[in-house]
Formats: sequence, structure tokens, C-alpha cells
Amino acid sequence: MSDAISIENVSKIYRLGEINRSQFFGDIGRWLRRKVGPHQGFGNPMDEDGKVVEPDIFWALKDINLTIGQGETLAIIGANGAGKSTLLKIISRITAPTKGVVRIRGRVGSLLEVGTGFHQDLTGRDNVFLNGAILGMNRSEVKAKFDDIVGFAGVEKFIDTPVKHYSSGMYVRLAFSVASYLEPEILIVDEVLSVGDQKFQDKCMMRINELIKDGRTLIFVSHGAETVAKICRRAIYLKEGKLVYDGDAMSAIEEYYVDHFIDLKNLQALEKNIEVFGKSFQE
Repeated sequence: MSDAISIENVSKIYRLGEINRSQFFGDIGRWLRRKVGPHQGFGNPMDEDGKVVEPDIFWALKDINLTIGQGETLAIIGANGAGKSTLLKIISRITAPTKGVVRIRGRVGSLLEVGTGFHQDLTGRDNVFLNGAILGMNRSEVKAKFDDIVGFAGVEKFIDTPVKHYSSGMYVRLAFSVASYLEPEILIVDEVLSVGDQKFQDKCMMRINELIKDGRTLIFVSHGAETVAKICRRAIYLKEGKLVYDGDAMSAIEEYYVDHFIDLKNLQALEKNIEVFGKSFQE
């Protein structure tokens, strides 16, 4: 099995604080220092040894190494602020790493926070074709999938309405439908599915199951341990921007439970539930 995604020594740094007078002069100072040392310029808060030289920075991710095989299902778990969404944005090429390399083989469909991926002033129809074009599909290819996309999302009456007038539920339904039906080799799904109602969440799980059985690569983020364990065999656990566990999904959940003082009886109940209901996702 070849790798769909290879992540090597990836770090992401953000500079804290807002743009103000002191920050402006600080940026000028960093620019001037670049004239002296090429590794101390604006936007690069590390020296040539990789050491931080700026006091107002935050490590969202630090030295992440990870490979994801084609057709693999991987969950990413961790507390709020652990770096999960940042890692997904780097893989989706929404943002670039401060340091490191990400190699991707295959077309990526991503569903991150509400508001990404669609142009607010365009209609649902226009956004479907726009997303297809971004993924490298021609108009006839998107047209062949169009009815399935709209039918799955259940927005037939509103497909020619600008998406800025959609409710959050309608928006997510169409966004997931687009991401899953436009033939991505790699599908990235963030916690955003929790916006939809239970009936639609169940539809999404069935659609994800179809993609898994079709050999697509899935990267999944959820705070729901039961959903993670049903869908994914493997999980990584991020803590304060660092990868602290990579392995069996249930073991990753246990690591998380222990770190956050969650009663392990909940894990035992989860294992029994997965044994009964989760087999279809992992066969």
C-alpha cells in the first residue's frame, strides 16, 4: 500500500497579538535584522537551528511526522487547541507549514468549518460547479454528479439561491455532499458534521462507509469517541501541538481518557457498543 499523505517534520507557528503600532515597529525590526542574518527576517521567527527567537509566538504544531496509506481511515483526536484543525488546514493546503514538508497523492475533498469552500454570493448550483473546477473536473463530469449531490443534500428548492441565505444546516449538507460526491481520493472531515441534525448525520456516516469500502482515504476529526471508534481503525492523539500517540483507535481514545481523567468504564461500554454496531465500518 503506497502513501496517500506523507508529513515530515511539520511545525506551524502563529504570532500572538493584534496588528498595532508596537507590532508594526517590531515587524520593521525583523525586516532590518534580515539584512544581517537571513534566518531572522519577517515571518520567520526561528534561527538557523530551528530555535525560537521571537517572544510573541505560539506553536500550533511542533515536529509532526506522519504517513497515511491509500485507503486508510485515520482519526485525529485531542482537546480544543491541540492542533487538529491546523493540521487539517495544512493537509488541505489552506495554510502552509512554517517548517516541514507535506506530500499528497490524490485529489483532496475537505469539509472543515462552516464557511470554507463556497463563495457566499454565488448560488448553490454555481458553487457545485466551482468546486468541481477547483478539483480539476470538467463541466460534464460535475454535471453527471449534480443530481446526486443536490438530492443527497436535500436542497433542491434552494439550489439557485445564493448560499449566503442558507441556514448553517443547509450549508453543511451541501458542502458535505459536494466534498463526498466529486470523487476525492482523500476526504477530510472536521467536527463540522455536528451542525447537521441526527438524520443527516446518519446519512453522512453511511456515505462515509461507502467511500471507505470504495478504497478512499479518510481523515476524520470528532470529539465523539463512539463515532471515531466506529469509523477508524487507526487514530493519532495530538496534545499541545505534539503527536503523542499513533496507533490503534481504541488505544488512542484510552490515552485521551487517561489524560483527561475520564472514567475508563466509559471506554469499556464503548468497546461493547462498537463490537455490536461498528463492524460494518471496519470490515
